[in-house]
Amino acid sequence: MKFEREDWSLYRTVEGLCQKAGVPKAKLVRLVLKELTDNGLDAGAGVDVGSLGDSGYYAADDGGGIDGMPEEIARLFSISRPMISTKLLRLPTRGALGNGLRVVAGAVLASEGSLCVTTNNRRVVLRPERDGTTSVVSAKKVNFPTGTRVEISFGPALMRGDDNPLDWANLAVRLSTTGEAYAGRSSPWWYDVPQFQELLYGSGDTPVRELISQLDGCSGGKAGEIVATAGLSRATCRNVERAQAERLLLAARGQAKQVNPLRLGNIGPDVFKRAAYASAHGVAKFGAITPLAEIPFVVEAWAKAAEGDATNLTICVNRTPIPADVDVSRDRRDIDVFGCGLSHTVAKVRETAHFTLCLNVITPFMPITSDGKEPDLEPFLHKIGIALKKAISKAHRPDSGSKHSQKDVILENLDEVIAAVSGDGAFRFNARQILYRMRPLVMEELGQELQLTNFTSIITDYENEVGEIPGMYREPRGTLYHPHRGETISLGTLMVEKYERPAWTFNKIVYIEKEGAAEALKAVRWGERHDCAVLSSKGFSTRAARDLIDKLVEHDEPVQVFCVHDADAAGTMIYQTLQEETKARAARKIQIINLGLEPWEAIDMGLEAEPVEAGKRRKAVAQYVIGFGDEDWVEWLQTNRVELNAMTTPQFIAWLDAKMDEHGDGKLVPPGKVAAAELKARIEKKVRDALVTRILREAGFEQQVGNAIKKIKTPAAIDLVRGIKRLAKQEPDREWRDHIEAESERLADQRKRLDKA
Repeated sequence: MKFEREDWSLYRTVEGLCQKAGVPKAKLVRLVLKELTDNGLDAGAGVDVGSLGDSGYYAADDGGGIDGMPEEIARLFSISRPMISTKLLRLPTRGALGNGLRVVAGAVLASEGSLCVTTNNRRVVLRPERDGTTSVVSAKKVNFPTGTRVEISFGPALMRGDDNPLDWANLAVRLSTTGEAYAGRSSPWWYDVPQFQELLYGSGDTPVRELISQLDGCSGGKAGEIVATAGLSRATCRNVERAQAERLLLAARGQAKQVNPLRLGNIGPDVFKRAAYASAHGVAKFGAITPLAEIPFVVEAWAKAAEGDATNLTICVNRTPIPADVDVSRDRRDIDVFGCGLSHTVAKVRETAHFTLCLNVITPFMPITSDGKEPDLEPFLHKIGIALKKAISKAHRPDSGSKHSQKDVILENLDEVIAAVSGDGAFRFNARQILYRMRPLVMEELGQELQLTNFTSIITDYENEVGEIPGMYREPRGTLYHPHRGETISLGTLMVEKYERPAWTFNKIVYIEKEGAAEALKAVRWGERHDCAVLSSKGFSTRAARDLIDKLVEHDEPVQVFCVHDADAAGTMIYQTLQEETKARAARKIQIINLGLEPWEAIDMGLEAEPVEAGKRRKAVAQYVIGFGDEDWVEWLQTNRVELNAMTTPQFIAWLDAKMDEHGDGKLVPPGKVAAAELKARIEKKVRDALVTRILREAGFEQQVGNAIKKIKTPAAIDLVRGIKRLAKQEPDREWRDHIEAESERLADQRKRLDKA
């Protein structure tokens, strides 16, 4: 057998109501009370909610009341009525589907409760019926001229199960009391074509001009211009076809500016006492067909230290809590959120710290994934992370008022500044761009000048802890010399990304912590003698140098990697950090050969040691130094050092030659197939060049070219200049030679066609 039922019939049972409302039975009462509260708040009214005895509750507002006769009020609370709502008109208001009153009526019907609405000096007792209608039990005049009061009670099926049924309603009321609300209209930029057509169809027989006049920037005479442009001056909304809807939407956008996210308003920091506050804003794009909807949004976050041993999160959309479960878990320092489209780490905090968090997203459009209005927060994830991280970072500060440092300000604002300098991830950027954005923020909060050295140290520590900042490139620092090619390449992040190893040119690469050393080696063709590329920098290896080594190692040609450094504490660490795993990256996939200079080696060579200050903190020394020989070299390195520059250039080259003889694999000898292919290619080129030269000479090629050129009539110089100017105006990124190239192709093709004719 097959059974047939209307969709609204699900509202008649507790189980069906849970499905439509998107909450378990235990939370149905609190959802109903929240829906009543949201309706009053969205009407611009103040709302008071409370309990009436064991199973009764009320929600009263001071708004304009509900117009209509008792029967019309009853229809609003009917579960079988068509979905009547303003929600198709996208605005940053609390509702989403327009079925809130159907949930209210369904809860009364399913639990055999009661419902009474008092408004406009009339008290109306209602009874939802199983046939989907709602009956008027009684209606009498009372002295109630302002607002609306809804009294509701629930039967046994919903009387118990929730210890805090007013929590959501009270939180919605609380969030409505501070900050600023959006006072504007819905924008044509907030719709893609399919959703705009739904708005039109849902408006029925309303004239198109009347609907358009309700959009931001489209009122008055502009509405007439828009509908005329789209050819819909006399049309009604229901009859607009898709192509017409697209023209209408584009015409409306042509008249309206995009709404800045900050115009949407905010709740602000004062709603939760002793909670740290932060916000972020952006624009998200929705839709599958261009033009896409461009939705502004604001994310607000509050955080305070939790007294227990768990972190919890409350999520709200447009100032009201969402009726969906969100799980928060901790993985050491990570705060991970699961639910509502999220399965992400949203913040990193101290391992032992727990927080009470609240999040609010203000937006004219929140994608939902169920009838229960569960939101999909994934499109807003990046800004959610920024706001939560900033709020949590502020909440770290103890109430005693410990000093807020430059590091605190930088880390609190880092994600938002990166989003700004990168165009929300659309462009690459460098560290100095972040620095220039950070300086006024540090000055504003601390009254201090942010110096490059401190900023660089903070960013380096941050990347060592959490990994490299995506999209950030480093300026060239150091060089790479290719033997047999005479090429010296500046070493930077972008260079490494584009780098291609020249085929079978070297089988070794040496990293030297002296930028000037490469010049001495080039002068005596040291790299050529050893088939060794030279990678030089100043001090510790740059990120670009380490990336290049990784890239060479992953190549299918073999390579040995060597490290040369000063005989000091920092030099030993240069080798160790080049080889071993760090917080920012894994260990090298190849054994890097440490050539020195080592302190014991330098002493044996009779090189001059120079004293260094011990300093308040002990100098870090690589593990391989500990326990070497009879001397306590770790202690020696605290107060002594020997530089590579202590050797003369001849001495340094001889020393390096000896190291290569000891550790190197000798000259590069390619596989036989590679050598044979190289020979074949070179023979072919030489034979080809000789034949081409002879054939062209015998055919009188140069004379033919000259004769053909004489037959081409070239444009006057002034016409060329005009063409160049025209190209510059139409395509500003083009060079003037592009026009010359296009003209030469046109004239050459023209000559070719004439010759064929």
